[in-house]
Amino acid sequence: MDVDGADRRMIEEVMLAGLRAAVLLRGVMLQRVDRETLEWGLAELRAGELMERYLPRLVEKPEWVDLLNILHLLYSLEGQLDYQIREYGIDSLKDDLQEINASLHGIGGLFDLPAARQAV
Repeated sequence: MDVDGADRRMIEEVMLAGLRAAVLLRGVMLQRVDRETLEWGLAELRAGELMERYLPRLVEKPEWVDLLNILHLLYSLEGQLDYQIREYGIDSLKDDLQEINASLHGIGGLFDLPAARQAV
């Protein structure tokens, strides 16, 4: 799918945040990233800012569902990490990692962007 400059930037920003989150979560699963680093890393992704900036555009087109899914996951992780770990354990982050990876794969298959091809 061809995209214009503004859409390309949105896709690349959300995809990059998803990739960074996947690296963080993979590090947690491998016990190389501690909880403090995970919290810091999630905050640095600024999912709330991305959500505020791009949500109106993301709900316009059904093909952008993977981008929206990534933002929702990151926003939720950042805001409710304590609750999720307390209620479901640290292993519950594996589900989030799998969902982020699936969405990244969907983005890479849908959009003809060099960064998307490299990500999957």
